[in-house]
Amino acid sequence: MEEIFMHFNQNQAREIIMNHYINSNNKQSLTNFDTVFSTTCSDKLEITFTNNNNVISDIKFNGHGCAVFIASCDLFIDLVQNKPLAEIKQLASNFIKFINQEPIKDDVIASLGDLWVFYNVKTHLNRVNCASLCAKYFLDLDA
Repeated sequence: MEEIFMHFNQNQAREIIMNHYINSNNKQSLTNFDTVFSTTCSDKLEITFTNNNNVISDIKFNGHGCAVFIASCDLFIDLVQNKPLAEIKQLASNFIKFINQEPIKDDVIASLGDLWVFYNVKTHLNRVNCASLCAKYFLDLDA
């Protein structure tokens, strides 16, 4: 497995994170939802979606937490909307490996889209859980 040596722009990452924190595409008030709490901080995820033959769509979330948590949920949902659950689980697994700085190939990183902005989240260990809460929800989902 080849290790990655991609260059990431810290200022661009910060801008994308703050944009998705302040102007989330997929965040709204929900009536019927699953709830997930972080085990390491006060992040709270409320999430709902439609499952049609294992294709996950209409994913929406609400929640309370830090910019890393809210932005990662929004970006992850943007990435996986209308995809088969098996593909979502693979993307979730790859994202978790990426933020834990496990060696992965450049094409795998490219498949994560704008989730690259969390490239250095591991330098703040408690933020790894913030960034991965939504991905872990889908990774653990039984449909």
